[in-house]
Parts: sequence; structure tokens; C-alpha cells
Amino acid sequence: MDRYGYPHELEYRREAGDRRVHEYTEFVDDMGFVLEHRSERYQGWTVRYGTACAHDYLSRKRARPGTFVVSVYRLFPGRRDHVVTIRVSWPPKKGKVHPSEKARAGRL
Repeated sequence: MDRYGYPHELEYRREAGDRRVHEYTEFVDDMGFVLEHRSERYQGWTVRYGTACAHDYLSRKRARPGTFVVSVYRLFPGRRDHVVTIRVSWPPKKGKVHPSEKARAGRL
């Protein structure tokens, strides 16, 4: 484990016309953002993981529907490093179930 843990700050700003209004700030100790080490895959991973974290947090907050800009920062003593900024629609649209994930007749 990192000497300082894996503290991150997530800022949630709601898009309101041409403005972004700060609504929430979440502090977490989460190593999920540092799990991908290959540079060619890192950006895609942080977007997917950040989106999953945002969906989880917004559901717990029972956030009003809208579009949020979510910025993620890794926190260190005396500094914070930008990890990723994503745009999230809330609530998310229901995804289609991939055919391989559908239960077949006779199987649970």
C-alpha cells in the first residue's frame, strides 16, 4: 500500500446552461484509480472507474437528474494531482444486456 493510502477527491458540478455549479465534494480512500499501470489503457480505465464511482455516489445522494462534470484528484501531502474529468448524465440510461449475459433456458 502507498505510504499515504489512496486518498482522492471527487468534485461534482452540475451543468446549468453555460455554467457549472458545484454541488458535491466526495473524499475517498480508494486505490481503484491506480489499478491500471499500462499507459495506453490508463485513460480508458479512469473514465470507466470514475463513471462507476459517480453513479454510485449520485445514487446515494439521490441527486436530481441532470448532467454533472466530475473531476477526480489524487491527494498527497501538500498537493493534489488531477486524474480525470468526465461528464456524467444522471440518472444513467439503462444499458442493453449483452446476449452472452442473458440466462439461457434451463440455466439459472
